[in-house]
Amino acid sequence: MQRLCITCKGSRLLCGRKTCPLLAGLKKRTEFAKLAETKEFFGPSTSVFVGWRGYPVVGVGPMTILEGKEYNAELGRLEDPSEWFAHGLGMEEIVELRSSSLRAKRGESVTSRTNFVSDMAELALAKQPVDVELTFKSKPSFNLSFSDVTRPTGASVTVEKMKVTENPKIPKQVESIVSDELRAVESAKGLYDLGLDVYKVAEILSAGTLGLHRDKKMVPTRWSITATDDLIFKKLATQLKEYPVIDAYYVYQSSYMDNHFQILLMPTSLEYENFEAWFPGSVWNDASFQRPVIVADYEGFKGRKQYAEEGGGYYAARLAVAEALHKMRRQAGVIVFREIHPSYFIPLGVWVVRETVRAAFGNSSEKFETKMAALKYIDSLLQAKTGLKLAIRDFEVQSVILRQKKLTDY
Repeated sequence: MQRLCITCKGSRLLCGRKTCPLLAGLKKRTEFAKLAETKEFFGPSTSVFVGWRGYPVVGVGPMTILEGKEYNAELGRLEDPSEWFAHGLGMEEIVELRSSSLRAKRGESVTSRTNFVSDMAELALAKQPVDVELTFKSKPSFNLSFSDVTRPTGASVTVEKMKVTENPKIPKQVESIVSDELRAVESAKGLYDLGLDVYKVAEILSAGTLGLHRDKKMVPTRWSITATDDLIFKKLATQLKEYPVIDAYYVYQSSYMDNHFQILLMPTSLEYENFEAWFPGSVWNDASFQRPVIVADYEGFKGRKQYAEEGGGYYAARLAVAEALHKMRRQAGVIVFREIHPSYFIPLGVWVVRETVRAAFGNSSEKFETKMAALKYIDSLLQAKTGLKLAIRDFEVQSVILRQKKLTDY
């Protein structure tokens, strides 16, 4: 069962249940019960959210901030994981921050062209938060919602009407790209090239603003996040394959909220392998289970066609690695070792993976002439209790790359 939970991460319901029992036990009431006393709301929309349940008719609408927060102090932090990481926010701080969010939703087909959907698209394209007026159809629900892919969300409410009370400020270059008759993939790549981070690109993709006019449709937020990681990686990978191979073996490392990463770069053509080792007591591995559960995914130079067993974390880490190699103007064989320890007991989304791997490449690295020396170094970190708690041999039995033997390894 532990391996099934780790593969599913509460999103695919592989156990056959209607809801994830692990996530159900993590829900928490927010402090904004007074919202139930009113049927209207006014405040800034910080992003948009598209649900996936019931697809193709799903709950869509703006994410807003509930009363009680200092807007100017919190707006930038509420939706920006890179800023959460930079400030070193812990699990409790992030949960508290996200508990101030309100997810407004209305049932719409993903192909809808209603005014509500059009307004939502403009909110997604806007450079800054835009004030909206909401009229509720029902009482808000105050349970926090957690996911392995998306950021936590606070209260949610079904809305009858939405009015955008100011003109959204949409950058001209962004407006030009979404107005062109381009496929969604090309539009997303164009937005990324403008300097928009994957978080904003994923939001714009989710809102249904990208693609040929006849094909435009909204994309559930959790799907758009992984899709954006995947398509931006493929854009970068095309360039990486033209770069020279790195000159030696390099080990990078980074940790955040009891997620520990070691990244090995090898002087080979581009290939990628990702490990997740879930320790007992971490969110997807019951504390009663005595051993870490390790899952792995691999792709060679030609890429992969099947969805990774590890889910969104695989794609988030892979993108962060590709960004780093692109800055180096080099290609490499890559192994990412991730350990998830018991203090990480609430899923906060794949941004945790993306930002921690990005940070690893901002740290100094260790250089080695052989793969054997690099792996020996990783094992020495284990002994010093500053790195992986599992031995390399625990990963090697599942590894495609580590079982490959080449003369350059020695």
